Amino acid sequence: MFISVSHPELLTVTEPRTHQSHFGGAQEWYSSEWGRKAGCGPTCAANLSAYLALTCPALRALYSGDTMDRVAFTRHMEEIFPFVTPGPMGLNRVELFSEGVAAFAAGRGVLLVPHVFAVTGSRRPDRPPVSALVEFVRAGLAADCPLGFLNLSRGRVKNLQNWHWISITSADFTAGQLTARASDEGVLREFDLRLWYLSTRMSGGLVYFTQ
Repeated sequence: MFISVSHPELLTVTEPRTHQSHFGGAQEWYSSEWGRKAGCGPTCAANLSAYLALTCPALRALYSGDTMDRVAFTRHMEEIFPFVTPGPMGLNRVELFSEGVAAFAAGRGVLLVPHVFAVTGSRRPDRPPVSALVEFVRAGLAADCPLGFLNLSRGRVKNLQNWHWISITSADFTAGQLTARASDEGVLREFDLRLWYLSTRMSGGLVYFTQ
């Protein structure tokens, strides 16, 4: 079963001069050195909030730009950075992300309700089964919101970065596999989220928002 947000193409960010396209934002666009080094979390937050603004009229205040060119989107990234600010260890807890995005939205007169799937360390007996992860991803995409995904340790998934946030926009649910597609530094990334969940030893998590 394949499920996706309804308009993933709305996350296409274009270069004003060359018309080159990116799939979502990239932290290297931040003006500050710290943003370029540790800004994957606020970049992911910018992706999610811009998508919600462009797909739901009641949430339009979440994105101040008139277009999704790089200039406008980078300005959006800078605007959300003070609310979703990486600390010395980056943005290493899902709650820091969800609370920051909710505060950014509140400042624009918008109420967003965060839904969080917190992943505990693999040695914790209370880690939920894979089926709970699958259901959470399905629910987020069915709600037409990309999912922010925090991966502190990539486990056996070789094409993910450690200690990193990306934005999941679709997933393919098959027996024994959960293939996710995400915006990762302006490119489309495809990876096995189920394998990550079963092989990562550290914490992490996912989050999406509804009205």
